[in-house]
Amino acid sequence: MPHKETETLVIRRRIFFKVARDLAEYLKDISPSEELLQTLYGMEVDVFTFLERRWCFRVPNLQEEWATVQDNVALIQTPPYQKWLQIVGKKTRNMIRKAEKSGIRTEVSAPSGKLAEGIWKIFNETPIRQERGFPHYGMSLETVRKIVFSQQNCTFIAAYLQHELAGFIQLVHGENITIISQILSLQKHRDKAVNNALVAKVMEFCATNNFKWVMYGRIGNHPSLDSFKQSNGFHRFVLTRYFIPLTSKGKIAIRLGLHREIKDSLPRSVKTPLIPIYNWTSRTRMRVRLLLEGKLR
Repeated sequence: MPHKETETLVIRRRIFFKVARDLAEYLKDISPSEELLQTLYGMEVDVFTFLERRWCFRVPNLQEEWATVQDNVALIQTPPYQKWLQIVGKKTRNMIRKAEKSGIRTEVSAPSGKLAEGIWKIFNETPIRQERGFPHYGMSLETVRKIVFSQQNCTFIAAYLQHELAGFIQLVHGENITIISQILSLQKHRDKAVNNALVAKVMEFCATNNFKWVMYGRIGNHPSLDSFKQSNGFHRFVLTRYFIPLTSKGKIAIRLGLHREIKDSLPRSVKTPLIPIYNWTSRTRMRVRLLLEGKLR
């Protein structure tokens, strides 16, 4: 199989079997060929999983032995910017105006040392975000610089308050999709609606450049973030995830239902009450990490 087809592949072990998926599955159409499946079999993969990007592609030649589960993404088909402002409603429009009145200025930003330093400061402002431990807290400036300058097929949208980076969005461009992969802002400016201004700039940018679809993660795992996505015009777009058994172990795992992620197999009535517990656990892990590193007293 050509190198291009495997360069974004990741293989993870689950209990007694291995699952492979393409990290770029949201960015490109995947239609598993026999050559691909044979190569994965040779790599001792038991199950290959991929999703159908139904907004622009239908998987041909579906097989009966492929297991399926329902998945979703937060998606919007990019309208003209003025129409988007009408779609999102009065409250969101008021938040965008609030950002402007607070002095927030947004722009498309090329990778630079200034941008990297601003992102580094945002990463290290607080170890807790959205009630959970923030994984990028403690990252070094050099690491952030490498990340910023190594990104491909990306666009950075920056929000400034005077000369300070108050927030940013990283967009990743794929086939028939632009993905909001990161949106972060300084918590000290939370009263200035920075994130609303950033999303508005994204929608203006995508409309101007004819990027037809914009994706903003999934819906269903973080209530407050889900609400923010929906208030900005994104809706829950249901799609199908396929699981292809490649070995006897893979068939057994699928028959036992072990191919599904636990968080996705739980019904909403069970998962919703568990979210505060998950948040507490995440915060506690972060505090323990900081204690061990001597950064918390």
